Amino acid sequence: MTVIAFYGSSKLEGWRKKLSQYLDDFKIVDLVSAEGELADIALVWAPPAGQLKKMPNLRGIILQGQGVDYIMADTTVPRDVPLVRLVDPDMSNALSHWAILAALDFWRDAQHYRACQAKANWQPIVQRPASGAKVGIMGVGAIGGLMAKRFAALGFDVRGWARRPRQIDNVTVFVGDEGLPPFLNDLEILVSVLPLTPATRGIMNSSMFNQLAKGAFVINGGRGPQLVEDDLLDAIRRGQIAGAALDVFATEPLPANHPFWSHPAVTVWPHVAAQTNPTTAAQQVAAAITAIMAGVEPKNRVDWQRGY
Repeated sequence: MTVIAFYGSSKLEGWRKKLSQYLDDFKIVDLVSAEGELADIALVWAPPAGQLKKMPNLRGIILQGQGVDYIMADTTVPRDVPLVRLVDPDMSNALSHWAILAALDFWRDAQHYRACQAKANWQPIVQRPASGAKVGIMGVGAIGGLMAKRFAALGFDVRGWARRPRQIDNVTVFVGDEGLPPFLNDLEILVSVLPLTPATRGIMNSSMFNQLAKGAFVINGGRGPQLVEDDLLDAIRRGQIAGAALDVFATEPLPANHPFWSHPAVTVWPHVAAQTNPTTAAQQVAAAITAIMAGVEPKNRVDWQRGY
């Protein structure tokens, strides 16, 4: 029997029910328990620091989401145990829906019309066509690649930025450090779905904002520490950036006194752009468990050196 130790914000019983459709002989228990410490597999999201080190039988760690920065920050996590991140198509769909919602809300001047409605003011403004409007997506892997295709299908002029060359229909992909300036040049909407690594920490800063078109819009669905928050506020104050939609923050929950809450040009989302759903994720998790227990390399294994 495979024993799975569970820790996360979703319900253990929900995972038990869905995993039973794909696994025959397993038991799922709380991570922080005597049984959990003896488990074979850890199915976790943000477990207590040092907890995974206590598991002598641990053969694999499977994350309930795509972000890996919090687990990598725990230096006690065994580096010789396979670490698998969740790449759920439903999460990719959800994140692309959110980014497109945020982009269209900006591009179609929804904030203007909400303000007009509040004052019963009939005041049309000239509609901006999507055709030729420049959208840039930082990180065009499984999530960003799908997002880029969907923006392109709406008629936007879409660019992608990646660590290595990629081919995406109707998307111009720029690569590496040398490709970043031409990627950023004159963008009107910038979207980040990058993982958090030493190279991406603080990447969204004044230097980056100054390379965008004046009045550009910023969307961050990657990781909070990628954004230098004071630089964004300054860029909005200067008029270089028109506004932002943010789903992730350097500190979560976002402190009640943070200026983002009350800023008219910033839309705060409480890290809900793409939530893990056991219904759609269970098959992938079960496949990873089966592979690990059979001694086979699981899909979506994290490279500790790259950071994702």
